[in-house]
Amino acid sequence: MEARLHPRHPLDQYHPSQLEFLAALPEAQRACHARLFRLGNASHRYQQQAAGAVTEDDVRHWLAGLPEKVRLAMERDGFEAGKNSLPRRRHARARRDLGPGAFLQAILSPEDGTYQQALAQSLPPKQ
Repeated sequence: MEARLHPRHPLDQYHPSQLEFLAALPEAQRACHARLFRLGNASHRYQQQAAGAVTEDDVRHWLAGLPEKVRLAMERDGFEAGKNSLPRRRHARARRDLGPGAFLQAILSPEDGTYQQALAQSLPPKQ
């Protein structure tokens, strides 16, 4: 069962519960659920890697790409108020060439990477 969970959950306390969940499933369902755990585990690792790494320059760069009304509202809130927000962290990682696609491709198996890319391409475009 252990081999089915690579990458494993980045918080060790959750790994055993993932293993127990998989063990309790009928064999026919394990591969699908194990893949979902692997994709979730990799995504969680991606989110963890830049916690607190957003700089004021990152925020200025991010703000420049927003519509004016949204940008003004975010500027009023200030740097500290939202420096750890998901969009700002994602933008900071992308500026450092650590976008989610590249990160996931590097950490996932080729099969899971192909599956993840197919899922990402099936989503509607961001607006």
